[in-house]
Amino acid sequence: MRLNRMLILSVLASLTIIFLVGAAAFAFVGELDIFHESVAGLKVRPFPKGDIPNGLRLTVYESGIAAVTSRDLQAANMRFDTLSADELSLTREGRSVPFYVQGSGTDATLYFFAQAITNTLEAPAVYLLTLGQGSAMQQKKAAPTGSGSSLVQQQYFWEENSTFLTHTNGDDIWLGPLLLAPEEWTLDLSSISPSGGAGALTIRLWSSTQDVPNPDHHLQVLLNGRQLANWYWDGVQQETITLPLDEGVLDAAGANILTLRTPGDTGAAGEALYLDWIRLQYETQVTTGSKQVLFTSSASNVLVHNADASLMIFDVTDENAPLLLQHAGLEGTDLTFAGTGQVYVVLRPNQAVRPTISAAPVWKDSLRRSERGADYIAIVADVDGFAEALELLLVYRQEQGLRVTAVSLQQIYDEFGYGQQSPAAIRHFLTYATQNWMSPAPRYVLLVGDASYDVPTAPGAHVASGNLLPTSLVPISYNGYVASDTWFALEDSSVPQMAIGRFPVQTVAELMTMVNKTIAYETAPVNDRDWPDSALLVADDDEPIFDSQSDTLSAELKANGYSVHDLHMTDNDNIRYEIVSAINQGVGFLNYVGHGNERVWGDEFVFHIDDVRMLKNGGRLPVFTTFTCSNGAFALPDTDSLAEALLRADNGGAVAVIAPSGRMPASHTPPLAQYFYSALLDGGAETVGDAFLAMKSAEVDEPYNMDVLHLVNLLGDPALHIRKPMSNDQ
Repeated sequence: MRLNRMLILSVLASLTIIFLVGAAAFAFVGELDIFHESVAGLKVRPFPKGDIPNGLRLTVYESGIAAVTSRDLQAANMRFDTLSADELSLTREGRSVPFYVQGSGTDATLYFFAQAITNTLEAPAVYLLTLGQGSAMQQKKAAPTGSGSSLVQQQYFWEENSTFLTHTNGDDIWLGPLLLAPEEWTLDLSSISPSGGAGALTIRLWSSTQDVPNPDHHLQVLLNGRQLANWYWDGVQQETITLPLDEGVLDAAGANILTLRTPGDTGAAGEALYLDWIRLQYETQVTTGSKQVLFTSSASNVLVHNADASLMIFDVTDENAPLLLQHAGLEGTDLTFAGTGQVYVVLRPNQAVRPTISAAPVWKDSLRRSERGADYIAIVADVDGFAEALELLLVYRQEQGLRVTAVSLQQIYDEFGYGQQSPAAIRHFLTYATQNWMSPAPRYVLLVGDASYDVPTAPGAHVASGNLLPTSLVPISYNGYVASDTWFALEDSSVPQMAIGRFPVQTVAELMTMVNKTIAYETAPVNDRDWPDSALLVADDDEPIFDSQSDTLSAELKANGYSVHDLHMTDNDNIRYEIVSAINQGVGFLNYVGHGNERVWGDEFVFHIDDVRMLKNGGRLPVFTTFTCSNGAFALPDTDSLAEALLRADNGGAVAVIAPSGRMPASHTPPLAQYFYSALLDGGAETVGDAFLAMKSAEVDEPYNMDVLHLVNLLGDPALHIRKPMSNDQ
């Protein structure tokens, strides 16, 4: 679509953008201070200190009895008269959570049973404390009826989430140490104090190799040198073994050592195993220490050693309805109580789990208000300066006639995720907006913030891991787990109804670069038209399909007025500098078909992430379509993908990139490119998001549709208006 010339001139003036036409470069100068109050939701600000919150979010990272004090609540400016269930309500995901209050006034403490989320792909659990009628924890008399038994069952759990393995199809893709046969691995169990009674050992692992012999994996399990199992299985898969431990296997007096040995004797060329977790159920005497103790006992009376009068006892057999047990008998340092269930927690007040407390503000403009409406939604990560840096683009989109709104990510969490920082909250919000906001339904969604598969497991970890605005990790049939932003638009439909793009930014500077490049691309002077009319097509040499697909696309682009530069690695695989030179001269589209990974094209490294530093194409910004393995892997926590580097480049690079976030079979590439470019050239699509959505919709008819729906993402503004040859852009 050709933009109105007066609109372009007014935007150019207001943005104080200086285009250096002769060099086809651009610069942005001056303090940009454009604020249009009519753009709904632009003023996204953190919750001001001193304001009275709507409630408090209590984020827990470990299970157990948790506590918040009256002083904690007062420090967060929570206003209440009495810390009690008559005035305060505690909930999780909308369900009431019972709590117990000990003490009064400023010395009062609220206790509840917190259940942490152990799934490594989910954000920590959040409990909401608000004003209103709550649920008091039930109390039960537990005076002993006889002598108590101190023998109970406890659990030791080991897990080391050090390796992220995307191609697993198990239920946990964060794994631990890698064992390469032949190898021996040991786990010191000296931290437990078993009584020598019976127990059980469970081991979960992932085998990542497969060979001709069946079985091709062998693991020996030993405890204190005693072999418990010779475990054989075959293939690439998740494996779990549970072994009963007879009385006497665990040493009550000495150290206990678990040994896992891969002898490498199956005849397979190699064996690779990743340990996932180990759980040991063992008998012990319940004794208090430096931490709260959770244990299982079926005794009619339970004896706890090393106790004192401050010890609290909770029956958590029913996790959702725990009981406070009262009137236990204390003799010296031994405490006895009557058994009421199966699972108990004992602790002293200072051993309670302490949640991370944050204020939940009163959002003045609810996202559930039906009078809301938008064509273009920007979901903004709650990072200082992001909202202000994005406002320039939002005003620009509004002046193009779109109904624009910007939404704080935290507001979405609060209104659609009960405060939990979960991708599901974003999905629920977009579904709600589609179904309930004023029509027409939202058409474009821009996610502003980088994502990471390293989901935070400690306070503040989302910043360190780069997970500012999460994506969804979705399992697909041939590739394990992939990062999918399209998943957000698929809650009530198998076909996405809105185009979702992302600015994968970590800093304000990166965001300003992408905002400026987006506007510069659309508002380039009319007489600087050569570069949008050209395309660079690069084909790998590993498979004939790459050449044929590139030739087909070349013919289609030429028929629509484009000047095409074809580079085939079958003719010459030393084309690195030709690619860089062509980009620097300026092209409107760049399509690569072939093999690659997160950082490179082809085995010959014809284009590498390090080459982005050589790009000096300024304002001559192409749209990259690179349907090759993992070029768009934006959710890596410790490295950038090629797509991200192209978008973040501040002296050129790309304005938008369409690329897969994981591995993709070469057979899937031709229809994707065909669908995308046909939508642009023949289907009337005016924006990159419209063409991207048409491509996604066409995929539904393919046998691999759901896989590719999730695999390929748009990095860039989905409302980006595509520059087309003059003859087609009138």
